[in-house]
Amino acid sequence: MKLSRSMYLLLVSISLVIITLTIFFFMRNYKTAQINLPITATPSPVDTPTDTAKSSVPLTPLQTTPLPILHVSESSALTLYDQGLKLYYQRQFPESLALFNQALAIDAQCYEALNAKGATLAFQGHYDQGLALIQQALDLNPLFVYGHFNQGLANELAGRWDPAIAAYQKALHLDNHDTWSYYGIASIYGRLGNTDKVLEYLTPAIALNSDVKEVARNEHDFAPVREDPRFQTLVKP
Repeated sequence: MKLSRSMYLLLVSISLVIITLTIFFFMRNYKTAQINLPITATPSPVDTPTDTAKSSVPLTPLQTTPLPILHVSESSALTLYDQGLKLYYQRQFPESLALFNQALAIDAQCYEALNAKGATLAFQGHYDQGLALIQQALDLNPLFVYGHFNQGLANELAGRWDPAIAAYQKALHLDNHDTWSYYGIASIYGRLGNTDKVLEYLTPAIALNSDVKEVARNEHDFAPVREDPRFQTLVKP
């Protein structure tokens, strides 16, 4: 009985040793397996597209180009300019020119007066001198739509069709509601007898200002296309 009991205890002890060793080797292999598993990368703040990361992207030239610093003309010079402009529209060129010169005597960088003086000189046949003044005005304010229009007008008066159209187009790029730039381009194509282009540019001018119809009916520039039924339909009262 005692022997059997001793044998029993021995067997139990051996079993416990075997179980312990089994558990030990199992746990060791389990940990090793965990260590050898591939690590999944977690996106770091640098990898993740955030507002901060977006702000580090280089800006495009349009975003980095500063707006031009525009000259602010003296109020007294602008008053004389306005008075001269009324005379200019009435084709009283010597009188308007005197007022523009007075405005420039007060403020030599009054780009409004420079532009108007340039157009006045162009109407008097001084095309290059007038264009130089208009360019001075545009150098002071590149966004001055009226300056680009007058640049087109002065070139048109000088018979320089391509630069005239380019200047009118620039005015329209800045303001696509500039009625008389459309009209200016149409009048050049009228002189060239290109009815399709006349209609292309005269149509939006009329859409913006119905008074253009009457002006176009009496415009000698449209003489080469005046008998075209499409032109007559467009400008009829």
